[in-house]
Amino acid sequence: MVLFRSSYRQAFWPITALFVFMFALTACQSQQAVVVAGVSEGATAVPPSPPATNTLMPVVPKLVAPTIQPIMLGSPTPMPTGLPSFALPDPAQLTATAQPTAVPSSTVVPPTPTATHTPIPTFTPPALPQTLPDEHYWLKRPVAEGGVVWTNKHYPYGSTRNGELRPHHGVEFDVPYNTEILAAASGTVIVAGPDDQKIYGEHLNFYGNVVIIQHDTIYKGQPVFTLYGHLSRPLVTVGQRVDAAQAIALSGATGVADGPHMHFEVRLGQNSYDATYNPLLWLWPFPDRGTVAGRVVFPNGTPAYEAPVRVERVDANSRYAATTTYALGDLNADDIWQENFVIDDVEAGFYEVIVTVGEDKFTQEVWVYPRRTSFVEIVITP
Repeated sequence: MVLFRSSYRQAFWPITALFVFMFALTACQSQQAVVVAGVSEGATAVPPSPPATNTLMPVVPKLVAPTIQPIMLGSPTPMPTGLPSFALPDPAQLTATAQPTAVPSSTVVPPTPTATHTPIPTFTPPALPQTLPDEHYWLKRPVAEGGVVWTNKHYPYGSTRNGELRPHHGVEFDVPYNTEILAAASGTVIVAGPDDQKIYGEHLNFYGNVVIIQHDTIYKGQPVFTLYGHLSRPLVTVGQRVDAAQAIALSGATGVADGPHMHFEVRLGQNSYDATYNPLLWLWPFPDRGTVAGRVVFPNGTPAYEAPVRVERVDANSRYAATTTYALGDLNADDIWQENFVIDDVEAGFYEVIVTVGEDKFTQEVWVYPRRTSFVEIVITP
């Protein structure tokens, strides 16, 4: 029994040693395989990550950059406040506009200075408040405020003063000697001096010292002239540019004048004694007053010459105002009204226009409005 155990132990140890050796060998081979597999597996997995990181990094700033651009485009909005075009004289225009940036494009372009300094022949002056567009109250009174700014009512345009004088081609301002006479509108002086060498009226030395201005305004394609006569001396020269209300002469009593005053005419189409029109339809009316223009005719349409006309206020008391219809001669009616009488400086209100022929009285009612022309026609019947 002892022998058997000894023999068994001797036989078992070699087998066990062989088994241990083979197991160790197998373990080393598997470990090497695992290591190789780990290296090859790491080599194929790790390289993609760096390129992926490198290629993505440049893209990041490119994606961020566009988000900055809109901020830069929005930043110029405060810039217009520093532009000279926003320094406008009338801030009300800016506050009334919803988008200030649109104001400069429409109001900044300054054509107004150019139009002011460069007269435009076809310019039409703006209508006075309450004045109808067809009317042409364009001319300022040729005497300064505070002076004799109203016209003489005894010798109006077209009158002969009851047959005492020639038919009147203008109106009179009863100013004293050496009163400053003003240009009724802007224009160019074409005559300045005595009319003893060239006829501008009925004959030589008719107006004495005279100034004639051709105005910048053109009426329906025709030039407009104003004449200032019986002056003591002109203050301007031929070819000189003048502005409205600029002093152009001093009043006097030269020519056929019977006393100091200034004779004023409006000529249309040409600078001619035959081309005069009633200045009362061209001179600015006073703010609270209007003008009555009318036509007095017979049933066949023939005008009644030198017929007495007066206006009487119905709705309130008013001063007396009267005239006569135009005399027979080379006088001209306005192209709009075709009138043969005009009464100016009539207080606004309701009036009766009266024409008396012998014992007969012909009337027409009319409203007079501030700074407007009210028209009536009266037919004289047998």
